[in-house]
Amino acid sequence: MDVSDLAKVIGYEVDSLLEAINQAGLSQSSANDNISTEDRKKILEHIKSTKKGSKKTISIAKKTKTETKKDEGQISITRFKSESQTAKEKSSSGDLSGTIDFEAAEKRRVQASSDKKAQDEEREKRIKDSSTKVIRKTKQEQAKQSKGSTSPKKSTKTQRKDLKSPAKDSKLDKKEQEGEKFLESQLASVQKFEKPAEFIQKEISIPETISVAELAKGLSVKSSDLIKALMNNGIMATVNQSLDQETAVLITTELGHVGNPIQENEAEEKMLEGFAQEGEQIARDAIVSVLGHVDHGKTSLLDYIRNSSVADKEEGGITQSIGAYQVSIEDKNLTFIDTPGHAAFSKMRARGANSTDIVVLVVAADDGVQPQTVEAINHAKAAGVQIVVAINKIDKPEADVDKIKGDLAKEELVAEDWGGDIQMVPVSAQSGEGIPELLETIFLVAEIMDLKASFEGPATGVVLESGVKRGEGAVATLLIQQGSLNTGDFILVGDQTRKIRALKDFNDKPIKTAQPSSPVSISGLEYPPSAGDQFYVLKDEKTAKNLSEERATKEREKRLSRMGSLNSENIFANADGTKPSINLILKSDSNGTLEALSGSVLNMKVDEVNLKIVLDGVGSITENDVNLAIASEATIFGYNVRADTTALNLAESEGIEIKYFGIIYDLLDSIKALIEGSLEPEIKERQLGIAEVKELFKSPKFGLIAGSMVTDGSIMANKLVRVLRDNIVIHEGKLDSLRRFKDEASEVKSGTECGIGITNYTDAKVGDVIEVYEREEIARKLES
Repeated sequence: MDVSDLAKVIGYEVDSLLEAINQAGLSQSSANDNISTEDRKKILEHIKSTKKGSKKTISIAKKTKTETKKDEGQISITRFKSESQTAKEKSSSGDLSGTIDFEAAEKRRVQASSDKKAQDEEREKRIKDSSTKVIRKTKQEQAKQSKGSTSPKKSTKTQRKDLKSPAKDSKLDKKEQEGEKFLESQLASVQKFEKPAEFIQKEISIPETISVAELAKGLSVKSSDLIKALMNNGIMATVNQSLDQETAVLITTELGHVGNPIQENEAEEKMLEGFAQEGEQIARDAIVSVLGHVDHGKTSLLDYIRNSSVADKEEGGITQSIGAYQVSIEDKNLTFIDTPGHAAFSKMRARGANSTDIVVLVVAADDGVQPQTVEAINHAKAAGVQIVVAINKIDKPEADVDKIKGDLAKEELVAEDWGGDIQMVPVSAQSGEGIPELLETIFLVAEIMDLKASFEGPATGVVLESGVKRGEGAVATLLIQQGSLNTGDFILVGDQTRKIRALKDFNDKPIKTAQPSSPVSISGLEYPPSAGDQFYVLKDEKTAKNLSEERATKEREKRLSRMGSLNSENIFANADGTKPSINLILKSDSNGTLEALSGSVLNMKVDEVNLKIVLDGVGSITENDVNLAIASEATIFGYNVRADTTALNLAESEGIEIKYFGIIYDLLDSIKALIEGSLEPEIKERQLGIAEVKELFKSPKFGLIAGSMVTDGSIMANKLVRVLRDNIVIHEGKLDSLRRFKDEASEVKSGTECGIGITNYTDAKVGDVIEVYEREEIARKLES
């Protein structure tokens, strides 16, 4: 860039710019001299500094003229002369910005004059408006006075007041100005929100359920930003909707904050602090859980000990629910908890281990350590209870006790005779061999543990199983751990407080009271409680009801938050509309088996199918269940329950399928088959034959016919074909016509000539290869 180019850019004359360059101490002296980037910066800085000096001169001139306090016309003339003189002085001294400053000063003068005029006009308008209001008010008063009184003096006074309106106007104007100043001071005092310049990480406590608004407030973020973060994670939620604890912690972490989950059990903790056992701690009976793999003989072993035959009554010959029994042996009592061995009943086995003092691990001598055996060992270790191993079925020819001990040693259970600390007793549930030694071992371990409990005061314990019985309603099997349980006691279990209507022992005989370590059945509940819930007998009915209501509220909030999450998951899952949905309704006879069923179904994770349990419940299949199935297009599965007449008739009329099962294997297999039927089948191709085009013919009936030689396999009519040219597929279609000479043929084998016609294809050439194949659909199977 040269001097003339820079002069055009900044709007200067070339001579003026050269003079400025000379004042800046630079070497350029003609219009064609080049200016470097460094020189250009120096020139511009010099011009800016010159302008600042000129502005200061003008402001001093203004201050001098304002102090003279002459009329506006004289002030303008003086200001104009002063600025003109200053501009001339600057011009003569070489200040290039003088002319520009003079024009700016003139603009400011014109602007100030117009602003003063606008202010005067607005002031006159306000005075006029105020006068109009006063006159209108005076006329209204005169009208009222003329109606109520004929006195002329009041009218005269009113007229006199009108004469004072200008003074009033000035007062009103003053008040208006004071009001404006007050408003400005108020607005200035309002605290304004300023977004923090840096991100501040917050650490908050998150309860079991929290609304979106509360979470946003705790994190100091906008609700809209929090909802956006939820949507990014596939969760649709409104500002008032509740979130479960897990979701809230996840979103908090994603936003860069720290969320600490807390349990809100203050009321319960206060109540339980006052729940003290009364009386002396006395020795109690041992509680023994029998665990092991399915069909290893757990129930058969208990049957021999109790001289009963429970296993024969079990459908399918396997235990499918938890059972509790009490056995008297030589004036000593033992409480046995029998648990299922099927893989689906994992939670039930864990519950049995947590409710017990001693675990008897049953292992079949002819089968060895199996998956549920290992799981039972882990449950027992996690619960911190003593383990006694019963090696069953030693009467079978293929039994190998030493092999079983070796397999158990791999799971860190070493027998005493192998140098370990685990009692292992070989037994036979059929002949009774070794069972007395097993019982003696259990009594010995219990004696060493020195088990004690309070037999006085209110009872507390755990729910082993629950369900619905005809004529009794909701019932529950309880294991008493402390205190005494009596008929008529108020019991708090889960989120319900009810009075015990009937109390029965393990033989289903009515009793009045029950002591620690006793398994009992109670009725009088509103609905079956969850297996594993802790129960308490409370003297203060009001406190118990308040606590149950608080628990019910929390459970309802959890359920609603889970439903919201599921609904948003379904919205995003079905956004493409390609995934089939399978909805299920599960009804069972007991809570424990329902828990096992729901867990097994939810473990069937299939990416191509949206599998959802619409409802799971305990009791018979009702009309409401069928109506829900109609609305959600669900299939109903009943486990050891049946549909009532009304529900059955409605299901038949609406085409709703109800399936009944008595064995958990069969029910789960049926659900698997339902899922597999909705999966897209796998497509496999099978090549049938290959032919090479030798000559082309045209037929008035079939169009182009490719005279071909079958080189491999067989060519079959009405099959799929591909046409290849230079090993590149150029057409796919269907074989329309297959002839051997002039006769139609269904199949032409290798080494034979034939005529091939392809549907809607007339571009075949000599040398093309025709590949004939078929597609097979193979039904997909779920992995076991």
